[in-house]
Amino acid sequence: MRRTLAATICLALLVVLLSPLQGLVNTTTIGFALLLGVLFTAIHMGSRPALAASVVAMLGYNFFFLPPILRLTIADPQNWIALVAFSITAFVTGQLSAKAKERTLEALKAKEEIERLYTELQTAFERASHAEAVKRSELMKSALLDAVTHDLRTPLTSIRAAASTLRKAQHSGQTLDDESNSELVELIDDESLHLDQIISSFVELARIEAGDLMLKTTWRSLTDVVQAATKRAQTLLVKHRVHVDIPPTLPLMHIDVRALVEVIYTLLDNARKYSPEESRIIVTAGQAGRDVEVSVADQGSGIQKEDLSRVFDKFYRGRDASNSRLNSPGGLGIGLSIAKALVEAHSGSIWVAQSSASTGTTITFRIPIKEDER
Repeated sequence: MRRTLAATICLALLVVLLSPLQGLVNTTTIGFALLLGVLFTAIHMGSRPALAASVVAMLGYNFFFLPPILRLTIADPQNWIALVAFSITAFVTGQLSAKAKERTLEALKAKEEIERLYTELQTAFERASHAEAVKRSELMKSALLDAVTHDLRTPLTSIRAAASTLRKAQHSGQTLDDESNSELVELIDDESLHLDQIISSFVELARIEAGDLMLKTTWRSLTDVVQAATKRAQTLLVKHRVHVDIPPTLPLMHIDVRALVEVIYTLLDNARKYSPEESRIIVTAGQAGRDVEVSVADQGSGIQKEDLSRVFDKFYRGRDASNSRLNSPGGLGIGLSIAKALVEAHSGSIWVAQSSASTGTTITFRIPIKEDER
């Protein structure tokens, strides 16, 4: 109501201000001036005040500017047409301007509401992401503790048992036969090597996580690398048959020998864990375009489909497809993740080429030859 009254007063004042111009300025110009007043009222006050303003403008236009002056009558029929046109224009202009203003305000409110909802959604997403990260962190810690507890205690238990047997024999004055003594010493040596491998894996993972992985590359043949890896894994592969098929025509590779030996050793170790005794583990290599492609295949029970996407995740140990028991072969679950990081550090890629219960699992990686660096 106040806005309508204010609009009426404003237009009345405008009419009064323009009235001295009667006779000096043509009626069309006066009409445009009054229309601007209606338009201004519609934009700033709304549709109802604009309607009242258009009525005041129409009456003022008739009373002060259309003959006979100072009377609400019109002598010339043509002025009737002008008044009607003015009235319609003033009304439509005022209403359209008011509606446009309302739509603009509604759009601004909608924008503010969308921004508010977006902010709330983003906050909720960040909270959910944080909660998920915490959950994943806890799961990872649990997996790590489980792996450390199992894989460190097992060799330690064997070492302590062997040492205890030797100590008891020494204190009791008994002498173990050469075969038993040799077996105990060999057990201690093997389990100590196992512990060293576990610690080395943690050190390697820590270097990778810290971004401290620096490659020391040199030109070497893949045959030398595979021979070094199989020799290192010799004690692990005594119950498996390893077959190596590498063509002598392969070009030299610009690689970090230690890192690539670690990759192939990890794949051999992984293959023997998931394949039966006396089965074959096959290492093959060949040139694929500007890369050298290496594959390690076993004759095990394969990897289940739900585990394929997580094979290279840290601390993840999949299920044995033959009996669906989690973590059946043991291990920390970091070997393949380290192998992946080492391959990618060579600008290469690694993936599970195939896996099924009938054919076993084949893991393949590619390393660029980089002939241009020779």
